[in-house]
Amino acid sequence: MRGLASALALLALLGAAAAGCGSEGEAEPVADETIPAVDPTTATTLSAASSAPVVVGADGVESTITDVSRIVTLSGDLTEFVFELGLGDAVVATDITTVEPPEAEALPKVGVGRFLNAEAVLSYEPTLVLADTQTSPPTSIEQIRSAGVPVVVFDVPTTFDSLYDKIGQIGVVLGAPAAAEALTARIASEIDAALDSAARVSPSPRVAYLYTRGPDVMLLFGEGMTTTALIRGAGGIDAGADIGIEGTIDVTPEALVTAQPDVIIVNTEGLAAFGGRDGFVGSPGVAQTPAGLAGRILDYPEGDFLTFGPRVAASLAALIADLSAIG
Repeated sequence: MRGLASALALLALLGAAAAGCGSEGEAEPVADETIPAVDPTTATTLSAASSAPVVVGADGVESTITDVSRIVTLSGDLTEFVFELGLGDAVVATDITTVEPPEAEALPKVGVGRFLNAEAVLSYEPTLVLADTQTSPPTSIEQIRSAGVPVVVFDVPTTFDSLYDKIGQIGVVLGAPAAAEALTARIASEIDAALDSAARVSPSPRVAYLYTRGPDVMLLFGEGMTTTALIRGAGGIDAGADIGIEGTIDVTPEALVTAQPDVIIVNTEGLAAFGGRDGFVGSPGVAQTPAGLAGRILDYPEGDFLTFGPRVAASLAALIADLSAIG
């Protein structure tokens, strides 16, 4: 399955990593904390050691977390979670998908996690690296571990429930389970409030998410993507998933006509690469869809809409409001 990594990896071809100096903070790991329940059907499990958290990541590798004073994050959502949990001062570098908060965006960049450079990460002398199942290649992860640095790999959630599980798991790794529980409660409350307003969207529109960086790079998203949860949560039908797409496929006029979306969502950066809305709507396939014929195109920055992190409720609420306005 081609997942979100297929889309975000394209960023590596368009931006270079910036070098710089990080900042240090201190945070002590918590011993013998109560570990939040983890769904046994997921790949990530957590257990406690007598003196420090021991975690088994989604890649099956066990790590003992003894020092969280210098953290490198390899995805934007992980960066945001670390800051939300109160350990932002410990983050010394991030990957280029980090766009929030502003103090994190200003930190040195190690490149893009989907094309991991072990030397770039190790140059910031991390005591902990946070990655996910889209971080690659595995050899780079192993190189970091061989240098004595724990790398904890998390699953990429594609449902709201798996998002809540992930927050609890991050809290254990960082020695901040109470803060993670509070954050989970807050985000769940925000998502529930947004979901309650989705009933206003009727009848359910067919919504397709297209990731693009211009005419030569267009992907149609389907089942197993974070966008599916947002579309369905907003009261829509994921047009890509509905025609059987798993992950992503290259956009073709035939696929778009088959999907018959009433609304197309596109990343703002990609829309700009077409010269704006008119250029995008005039592209092959888009012009032949109900969405293209009616001009029902919504655009959101990829760093917001594709980041299944602390700001996901805001993305959901924005989509619900926009679908309601379209009618």
